Amino acid sequence: MLCVTVVRLLFAAHGAQGSQLVRAATIRVSRPLLVRRAAPLPPHPDPALVTSLLEPIFSDPILAEAGLVVVAEDGTTLFARNASTGLAPASTLKLIVASTSLNLLGPQHRFETEIVAESKPQGDTVDGPIWLVGSGDPLFSRDDLSEGVGALYHRGIRHIAGDVVVDGSDFRGPELNPNWDPDDLQYGYAAGSSAVSLDQGTIEFDVTPTTPGSPAQVQIFPTNRDVRISGTITTASSGAGTLLHIYREPDEPGHLKPDNSFDVDGYVEYGATQKYWQPVAHLVRYAGFALLSSLIARGIAVDGSVRVDTAPLTSQTLWAHYSQPLGDIVHDMLVNSNNHTAEQLLRIVGAQTSHVGTVATGAAAERAELERLGVPAPNLRILDGSGLSPGDRVAALTLARLIAAELQTPVADAFLRGLPRVGMEGTVWYHQLHDALGKARAKSGHIENVNALAGTVQTLHHGRVAFAFIVNDPECDADAVTIAQDQALDALARL
Repeated sequence: MLCVTVVRLLFAAHGAQGSQLVRAATIRVSRPLLVRRAAPLPPHPDPALVTSLLEPIFSDPILAEAGLVVVAEDGTTLFARNASTGLAPASTLKLIVASTSLNLLGPQHRFETEIVAESKPQGDTVDGPIWLVGSGDPLFSRDDLSEGVGALYHRGIRHIAGDVVVDGSDFRGPELNPNWDPDDLQYGYAAGSSAVSLDQGTIEFDVTPTTPGSPAQVQIFPTNRDVRISGTITTASSGAGTLLHIYREPDEPGHLKPDNSFDVDGYVEYGATQKYWQPVAHLVRYAGFALLSSLIARGIAVDGSVRVDTAPLTSQTLWAHYSQPLGDIVHDMLVNSNNHTAEQLLRIVGAQTSHVGTVATGAAAERAELERLGVPAPNLRILDGSGLSPGDRVAALTLARLIAAELQTPVADAFLRGLPRVGMEGTVWYHQLHDALGKARAKSGHIENVNALAGTVQTLHHGRVAFAFIVNDPECDADAVTIAQDQALDALARL
């Protein structure tokens, strides 16, 4: 294993006294060497046979411009149509960030979130501010934050004689990707990214009916002074249904308000509480206000307010939280097509290789990893981590060869386990397989005019084959494409 240690030194201007060293971050880049498995690979199928099986299945004119590639485990091309054409991949793009993050960090890597102070508590008081420091944990939650506050309370801390400060300096650049469709920005699946991201960049709204004709009760979780709500949701009678809106008004078309002011209106049917999740802005500051509210609710007094700044070089850890292992995070991302996790991981791999996490440094890390694995990347354009941008471009050959290459790396088991079983779970449960049921694992991709599927199939006699099927067509019949994909996977499983 090759380990590269990068030391980042950040300086804050300190008046006429020059500059003061305020933080150093050591980033360990773990790069497992690419090795082949000890067991020899089985002989790959005859490409002519594979082509004769798949050509009739993919004969529909709607697939004429599709990128269709099947490769053997050793990378040999078995079937190809428009293999190098750059196409919008939708969520199949997540395969690249899954591969890159697993190879750079390893499946057992955990992301750390800390609460630190400049010095140890004196009695029941922390003399000065506390910092919440994040490293991009995609699944860090308000429950985790509450656990941290509980840990401080059980240490006997009852007073913070300073501010609550949040350090999200591992990530830079805009929270929201400017290449996303503005219509998506009101939804939780298009939440922003931050090194300190709480509840996947969203806030929970609980709407509780009262009596018909009266305003419903609207509560947010976690409690947060940075969030303001205006408007009213009316309680409707039983059987009237629910029609309500919770949204941040745009300043102009395609641009949301830069603060966390939400407008609500509509009506909710009398009955049980209904829950909604909305994306929030200024994620670092928002997390700080959530921490402040949690401290006060627990009985820990805070003298100051919330601000954003870099944590000091030397600090005392008051509490540390470690995420799930990366292998489990990747599994959740691929099975549930979690956009937020993909965006976080893109910036994380950028931070691992280029000192700071941005979309650009993450994309550069992915390109470098494809090159290291020997994966061709013609016409590649990476604008995000999730594939939500309609401007992303990936060739079917790239995805198929990446999957085949990943099956030969030290993290092969984690990568394969991360892929959902086609026809059985996650976003690919709806596929109707027969011979390939239980033998095919794949990531689907769907945005407007895109229908994609990429993964691997265990054949009868030739080990695994990797495939990528990408269709970009506004006239496309989604059902017909899915049927062709399923027939192709069944045919490959019989090889």
